[in-house]
Formats: sequence, structure tokens, C-alpha cells
Amino acid sequence: MTDIPAPPSGWTAAATQAAAELGLGTDWAALAAPDWTRLCRRAGEILAGQGHAPPAGWDAALARALGRADPAAARDELARDELAQDELAQDAANTVLAERGEVFAPEDDA
Repeated sequence: MTDIPAPPSGWTAAATQAAAELGLGTDWAALAAPDWTRLCRRAGEILAGQGHAPPAGWDAALARALGRADPAAARDELARDELAQDELAQDAANTVLAERGEVFAPEDDA
């Protein structure tokens, strides 16, 4: 990924245009991850149509410029949350099986 300290001003204008076209508004920090992805895709299309295709990693620079959390950090946090939810679900399932007296650990399956 390319580290871009400050995006060109056209990027924020493209993001604003994309948000208007998609009906997302400009509360950048409040946009859900799927909406942010749609916005970045559309803004990239707008920039490419103007002859300024953004480089790899451009969305992180745009996020910083708009005061939004780093997308990589948000993805990492989401992955940690999903892992924790999976572990809780497995614990709950194991508890139910244990209450029934059933085998719930793979090594107990022999």
C-alpha cells in the first residue's frame, strides 16, 4: 500500500460528489463500512473519469483528510469483534451440549 500523506484537493471534491450521488451525506465518520466502500468506489470512478485514477492506498489518505478512522484499523477491529463473537457462540454451544451430557470437544469424540 502506498502511504499518501495528504491527498490532492480533487479527492475530497470527488468524495463529496460521490456522497451526493449516492445519497450518503457528508458525515464521513458516521458512514458505515459498506457505505464508505461504495463512496470510495464511486469517488475513484469520478477521479478516473477526470483522468486522475487514484493509486493503491488512496482510500486511507482520503479517510484521514476527511477525519474518518483509518480503514485498516477499522477492518482489524471488525475482525477482532467477529472472532470474539465466534468464540462466545462456541462457548454457548458447548455449554448446551455439556448440560445434555453430550460430547462437545473434538478430542472427546473418539
